[in-house]
Amino acid sequence: MPGSGERSEPPILSEVTAAEVEAFLKSLPFSMDRAGFLRFALGFPRRYLETTPPTEVVRHYALMESLGGRAVISSIAREEDVWKLSIVARDRRALFSRIAGALSCFGMNIVAAEAFANASSLILDTFRFADWNDAFRDAGERRRFQVFLEDVVEGKADVEAELAKHPEAASLQKGPLTLAWSDAAHLGATRLAVGGRDRFALLYRLSRAISDAGLDIEMAYIDTSGEEVLDEFFLTREGARLTADEQSRLDARLRALAASG
Repeated sequence: MPGSGERSEPPILSEVTAAEVEAFLKSLPFSMDRAGFLRFALGFPRRYLETTPPTEVVRHYALMESLGGRAVISSIAREEDVWKLSIVARDRRALFSRIAGALSCFGMNIVAAEAFANASSLILDTFRFADWNDAFRDAGERRRFQVFLEDVVEGKADVEAELAKHPEAASLQKGPLTLAWSDAAHLGATRLAVGGRDRFALLYRLSRAISDAGLDIEMAYIDTSGEEVLDEFFLTREGARLTADEQSRLDARLRALAASG
């Protein structure tokens, strides 16, 4: 098995149950559409309802209800010293990497992210990021980003071409990555834990390499503490865990990516 890591093994991730959704609804100080909220929450990991503030869960539900026939819908809000981007989209290849790439194109530093899908294959991704240049203080700039994001998700804009124009692209840093694999952390997916020094567009390049390998990111939990990344991807191919050969091939691809910058 490729790679080994220092982080302890997490418990098996399980999905939220109907009883837990009912308990959550009863805890709210107002009533909500029970059937609609069940459709929204079922299929999400249990830790979503356990760790997400109820007001934020309700906002995510409202965002999903607003999707309608669109391919993607997003909201951006200030959260203390960072910004938070919430995206609801229909299942789409390389969605996570496209979002990460779009943020890098605008010079945003991603500090945390979560991604997962519900039982209806609607995806909820949340990204927290630092805007060191204060570009998003301008509402017009935020809207310009959202339009660009929608174009990227729908394949109308080329992330690679836009990233190549960024000033930091000319001095991409190199550095090793630690990769740890496990089939014990999830009942139906293979866990890949990635550690290493952060660098420009790293999350985009990692998730793009995963998608280019023909793999699906079922869930992702991203944490950048200072200059170090602690990323977890739960991966499948055609709904099944990765074989040892598939893990080895992706392991080699990611190590080569780190070595080339």
